[in-house]
Amino acid sequence: MVLTALGAALAVVVLVSCAGAEDSGFPTARVVSTHDEWKTIEYQGVQVEIPAAWTRAATEDCEFQFERWTPPDLPACRPDGGLAFYPSATFDPKDGPGIRRGDAAGGAAAWAGYVYAGDFAVYASGDDRDLIHHVLRSADTSDE
Repeated sequence: MVLTALGAALAVVVLVSCAGAEDSGFPTARVVSTHDEWKTIEYQGVQVEIPAAWTRAATEDCEFQFERWTPPDLPACRPDGGLAFYPSATFDPKDGPGIRRGDAAGGAAAWAGYVYAGDFAVYASGDDRDLIHHVLRSADTSDE
């Protein structure tokens, strides 16, 4: 009887813990303004201007969970295309900051690059060099 009560109590603790963990998730970016064909998002003190059509990718089920915003219909776990915030403390790039022609093999984006802003390496990639340049150039820490 004691074991049954203990088991029931443990089950309640596990259910409550799981429910709390589901709500906590990792921080997400928020849209702070929209104008013309662009919107500004903010993620942990870093603001970036992205195309208005880009949406937050649901990366919770991906192998690597980073805050990502992508063009419509792009798979959430695809490593390129759109914008990602990588913690700068663990970001280990092959090249220095800036924009470069991507490796078009395997459907990779034609242009890719990053800049540092706040505690993040803000990485963007896509087929339009001017768009990627605009996104990276806009990355800055917010005044908040």
